[in-house]
Amino acid sequence: MSISVVVLGDQEKIVRQIESYRGEMMVTRVCSDIAEAIAACNTGMADVLLVSDAQLVPPMEQIDELLMHQTAVVLFFERPENWQPLPDVLHLPATVAMVELEERISSTVQSLTRPAAGATGEKLELDDVSTGCNGKIVSFWSAPGSPGRSTVALNYAVEAAQAGLDVVLLDADTYAASIAIQLGLMEESASIAQLCRVIDSGSVDVARLNAACSMVQVGEANMRVATGIPRASRWPEVRASALRRASMLLREHHDIVVLDLAPYIELDEQLSFDTQAPQRNAVTVEMLQCSDELFMIVRADSVGIPRALRAIDELEEALPGLKSKIVFNRVGTGSTGRSPKRRLIEAWDRFGPTREIAGYLPDDSASCNASVLGGSPLLEIAPRCSLRTEIRSLAGIKSTDSPKNQTSRRFRAKA
Repeated sequence: MSISVVVLGDQEKIVRQIESYRGEMMVTRVCSDIAEAIAACNTGMADVLLVSDAQLVPPMEQIDELLMHQTAVVLFFERPENWQPLPDVLHLPATVAMVELEERISSTVQSLTRPAAGATGEKLELDDVSTGCNGKIVSFWSAPGSPGRSTVALNYAVEAAQAGLDVVLLDADTYAASIAIQLGLMEESASIAQLCRVIDSGSVDVARLNAACSMVQVGEANMRVATGIPRASRWPEVRASALRRASMLLREHHDIVVLDLAPYIELDEQLSFDTQAPQRNAVTVEMLQCSDELFMIVRADSVGIPRALRAIDELEEALPGLKSKIVFNRVGTGSTGRSPKRRLIEAWDRFGPTREIAGYLPDDSASCNASVLGGSPLLEIAPRCSLRTEIRSLAGIKSTDSPKNQTSRRFRAKA
C-alpha cells in the first residue's frame, strides 16, 4: 500500500530521506503555505500531511477538517521538547529512523479508516461509575416540539450529583439553550463556547475546561455547568469536533458528563456550498455519536409520539446502529385518558420501533413551573414530587430517602 505525503515546510532534507528510503511513502507535493497544503490535501491527493516547520502548524479547526477527510497529520520537528501536544496528531522527532517513521504513519493512516473505538461496545451503567475512573457521556435528545428535554437533563444531572457523582452538565443546544435560565444563572459568557476555544488553542488541560464551567451548588452537592449560547446567532462558536474533544476529556476526569442536545440532525449545508461549510446541526450529530448512553425524550400525547416516530426514522437513516432509550414525559390522563401508562405501551407496541422504554415521567406542570420561577431544580423546589422520584429512578439511584424541604438557592441567598 502506497502512502501519499504532502510536506508542509521548506525541508528538503526530509523529502530526500523519504524518497531515498524507497518504501511505501511517496511525496506528492511540498508546500510552504498552510492554505496551499490544506487545499492539496482536500483534493484527495494525500494520505498524510507531514508538518516539518513548527511555525506552520495548522489550527485545530483545519486539523479536524483533515482528520474528517481521513488525512493523517504528523508533526516532524527537530526539537521535540518544545512541542505542545495536539490531540489526534502524531508527534515524531526528526531523528527517528525512516523504518519507524513509515511504520507509525502507516498505522495512523489505517486507524483513521476504522470505526471509532467503543462505537459498538457495551455501555456503562450509572451504578458502575465510581470516582477516579473514566466516566461516561449521557445525552438527552428529542424530536422538535419542546417535550421537556432540558428539564429532564438538568434534573438528571442534579440527582447524579446529589448521589455523590462528579457531574458536568453541558448545554449543547445551539437553537434554544435554557439550562442557565432554569438554574437562575444571570450570565452571558456561554461556557460551551469557551470550552471549544480552549480545545481550539491546542490545550488538553482539563483544569482549563473546568475553569470555564460554573460551579453550581444543588442541595448538598456541587456540579459543574457549561452554559449554552445566549443567542442562536452565535452557533458558529460551538464547533462540533472541538466540543467532542472537550466532552471526551471531561469524561476522563469526571464521573458523568450530561449533555442537553438540540433536536435537529440534518446536515444539509453542503447542498448550499461548494466547499466545506460550518454545519449548525453537526454539534448534535457529533455528540450523539460519542454518547455512551442516549435518552430520547418523547412527549406522551397525540402530537409528541408521531413526531418522535419520524425523528427515530431520521436518526436511523443519518446514524445507523445508534441505539436510544425512550423516556415518555408528561404522562397523564389529560393527554392519553385513563390508564395512561398502559395506553402508551399499547400504542408504542403497535406503531413504535424496537426501542427500550426507560421510563414514564408524570405530568407535573405545577412543580416544573415553580422550578423555573425559582431558578432551581426539583430537588430544591419540590423534593417529594413524583416527577423527581421518577427522574431519580431514571438515573439509577435506588435510594428512596427524600431530603428535607429546602428553599431555592435564589431565596436562600436573600435570607
